[in-house]
Amino acid sequence: MFSPLDILYIVLAFCVLWFTAALFWLLWQIAMIFRNINMAVSDLREKLNKIEEAISFIRGKFDHASSMLTILVSGVGKVVEYAMEKRREAPAQKSYKGKRKKIVQDETEE
Repeated sequence: MFSPLDILYIVLAFCVLWFTAALFWLLWQIAMIFRNINMAVSDLREKLNKIEEAISFIRGKFDHASSMLTILVSGVGKVVEYAMEKRREAPAQKSYKGKRKKIVQDETEE
């Protein structure tokens, strides 16, 4: 019914079929590995972007706080400077008032 050559062709056809199926499975596995790597890289990029945004936000807050701190320090410096100036003037006024009292007392004695 079948000649040996026909059986050889049938066996070779099955071998080619199995080889093709194995090759297709191998390519499918490689494609899935590359897909998983691509998904992992895009997740990593998203997380790095979120970290970068958080760092930028924190840096902005510190910059804003440092500018406000500079204004606050300069304001406190002005207040201290004003207080020191008033303190320097205060003894001069006291000594003047003391002399005035003495002058008034001298006039009342006469």
